[in-house]
Amino acid sequence: MRHRSGDDIGVFLMVCEAGSFVATSLRLRLSASAVAKAIGRLESRLGIRLFQRTTRVLNLTAEGVVYRDVCLRARSEIERAEVAIAGLMHEPAGTLHVSLPPLFGAKIIAPALYALCREWPNLDFSISTSTEPSNLLDGMTDLAVRIGEIPDVSGLTARSLGLQQIVLCGSPSYFETRPMPQSVADLDDHDVIAAPRQGKPAPWQFRSLDGEMVNWHPKARLVLDGSLLTHSAICDGQGLGLLPRWLVRDELVSGRLVSLMDDRIAGHLPIHAIWPASPVMLPRLRVAIDAIVAVTRPLLKDGTLG
Repeated sequence: MRHRSGDDIGVFLMVCEAGSFVATSLRLRLSASAVAKAIGRLESRLGIRLFQRTTRVLNLTAEGVVYRDVCLRARSEIERAEVAIAGLMHEPAGTLHVSLPPLFGAKIIAPALYALCREWPNLDFSISTSTEPSNLLDGMTDLAVRIGEIPDVSGLTARSLGLQQIVLCGSPSYFETRPMPQSVADLDDHDVIAAPRQGKPAPWQFRSLDGEMVNWHPKARLVLDGSLLTHSAICDGQGLGLLPRWLVRDELVSGRLVSLMDDRIAGHLPIHAIWPASPVMLPRLRVAIDAIVAVTRPLLKDGTLG
């Protein structure tokens, strides 16, 4: 049994094992007086006598026997916990609670986490979706990914994953009967698909030729909540709309969708992985962050997700 500084219970258990204060002092390299004081502190705190002492014999009292057995069971549980924790530090294991933005999380990040489950049989995930700021300091979430500016909160660590680049796009079928807009003013003559904000179509952000930000308020034929609905409507030829480039990059490459005014579109949003700050990072958290970075890296282009 290894003695720890200030470990009166450890001294007590060693006395029980060694049978005397002197033998205990030799094993722990303490003075006999220090051993006696440790036992005295325990007895004073507990309000009982742990040993019956004579000049020749040191016996446990009935209360001392009960206390010894409880301490041995507790010490055994602590040692098992320390072994388990040491194992967690060597390979990913246990449950990681992750919060993801719904669409980006489902299409991009979650498959990478599923792959970790196959790679590490002792690693489990509890995954939820939300767009709300995540309070990782409440102990309910170990790792979150958020799109948009994140608050500067003490006790959190954030890693930038890049920018969600926004693209204005339409389908070739739409442009069979409509000219491609060359300027923001041209959009007034087009059918546009907008997102809702406080009961109205949300404004679109453009960058003017001199670099200033300009808000354009669309007169939308369709106001659709969510990128999936907007994507479906654009592909159906219903009009022009804004979407994350990562969502439509394959369609843009294949020509199923066409992007417009790329140099004028603004409103790109940062994406971060966020987790509670800690001097030691458990392997399950480390591999999850590494997997998230790896799966977003192929989407990165000049610091943007696109």
